[in-house]
Amino acid sequence: MFPLVPLVLSLGMSFADVQPAPYVDRIAAVVGERVILLSEVRSRAAMVARAQKMDPSQLTESVLHEVAERLVEEQLEQAEADKLKITISPQDVDATLEQLAQANKASVTAFIESAKGQGVTEPELREALRRQLLEAALLRTHTSQLQRIEEKDLRSRYEDLKKSVKDPKDLRSYDELKPELFNQLMQERVGQLREDWLAQLRGRTFVEVRIGGAS
Repeated sequence: MFPLVPLVLSLGMSFADVQPAPYVDRIAAVVGERVILLSEVRSRAAMVARAQKMDPSQLTESVLHEVAERLVEEQLEQAEADKLKITISPQDVDATLEQLAQANKASVTAFIESAKGQGVTEPELREALRRQLLEAALLRTHTSQLQRIEEKDLRSRYEDLKKSVKDPKDLRSYDELKPELFNQLMQERVGQLREDWLAQLRGRTFVEVRIGGAS
């Protein structure tokens, strides 16, 4: 079975030890002129619950709030994509699906079947990939804002790593770890870029989340 859940869903939530939240369809969030219904939030949450082999009926307000926040981000991203005329074609999704299948040494059919076995249908899988590709395309328009990773940054991270191990002699050499350190720092900086960019989008758009937590 391929590790699809963290790759495709990327919501980072757990439904353990929860109590069911009462359900009456209503507006869960507002993003500009677009409303997100509680039914949409519950549908997405149920998909994550299926993928994690949890009971989809056990959804707390806090979990639904987290899912609603993710849907808000997706609406902000889609609005920005529409503004910039950035689109992801079905062919783009097909190519990514093919790459993922090859990376897992499987056919596309087997990869999709594995997703189904983890509670993710083919349309859900394709839509999740489309969202990820769209976000990546949008972030590429801001890559000039990424802080350059310099040699001193890599060496500083290596020194931190040396301090964290019991015996530095057990640690691989700097040259051996350098590619991994670079990738680690790049992921962190891309993550920060995403966070800052979404904050900017949110700052210029009316956003109200009406379920769980604060708006």
